[in-house]
Amino acid sequence: MTKVRFEAITTEDPRIAALFADFIRETDGPLGIDLEAEIAAGPPPDLAPPAGAFLLIEVGGEPAGFGGIRHLDTDVAELKSMYVAPRHRGEGIARELLTELEATAGRHGCRAVRLDTSDYLSAAIALYRSAGYRAVADYNGNPKANLWFERPLDDAKAGFIRATLRPPQL
Repeated sequence: MTKVRFEAITTEDPRIAALFADFIRETDGPLGIDLEAEIAAGPPPDLAPPAGAFLLIEVGGEPAGFGGIRHLDTDVAELKSMYVAPRHRGEGIARELLTELEATAGRHGCRAVRLDTSDYLSAAIALYRSAGYRAVADYNGNPKANLWFERPLDDAKAGFIRATLRPPQL
């Protein structure tokens, strides 16, 4: 089993630059947008606390991917910008990242997680479906997406997490 480490970082962390460029070229390339402008803009800044979280994945001490989550103004969190470098795919790292991002949402009291994606990202779609995500209507009008998914978080687990974060009322 590959030794994977997750670290909460800022979206400006220099370790993310090369991976983010690869992510944009792979995921936005078919859309005919200005890739260099997207790369220069960097990850969405609202993936930083307190509105969100941005996680770096390290394998053997080297950056191998990242993922972000933003906490919407409801009890639903949104996954954004999930990426694992090609050389680390097929090792279960994307599933570990998805689980870690869902746990982050649960710790913030969210009852569900949603995401948008594009139909040409077949491996990502397969991951989301196998993790229990179901298709939902467009919830954000993202012009880069044509598929939207949501998954309720495990009520028992989410309730436990919420209970441990809040002191009991006396």
